[in-house]
Amino acid sequence: MNSLTLATSSRIVNLLKDLTTEQLFPETILLTGLGPGETHPPHADNCKVDKNGEWIPNHTPWRAYSSIVYLNSDFKGGEIVFRDQEITVRPRAGLLVAFPSGRNYVHEVLPVQSGIRYTLPIWFTREREHSI
Repeated sequence: MNSLTLATSSRIVNLLKDLTTEQLFPETILLTGLGPGETHPPHADNCKVDKNGEWIPNHTPWRAYSSIVYLNSDFKGGEIVFRDQEITVRPRAGLLVAFPSGRNYVHEVLPVQSGIRYTLPIWFTREREHSI
């Protein structure tokens, strides 16, 4: 992990202390870009719904908290929506959004209308063996 991502993940862990007293470790850090028409459908970050409508672990069940740092503002659309909480977040450069990774925080990203939406998503785990 380079010094910028280490510093960023450390700052987010400190902010997450308002949500939990558990020790957290960064699990994955990505640089992502979504262009016009691109979206993310509703999902949780550590579980999924099976064919019977039951929540089951997904490919990353160890994720405890999710965060997104928005890197730019020169795009339209791309809002993150938490329908159960009735929250829509309009992205802007420097904004940090953090939330639990489970099924109570299903979220989606609405289509980007123009420009490219750059983000730095970082997921956190309680399990050191899954940390980076």
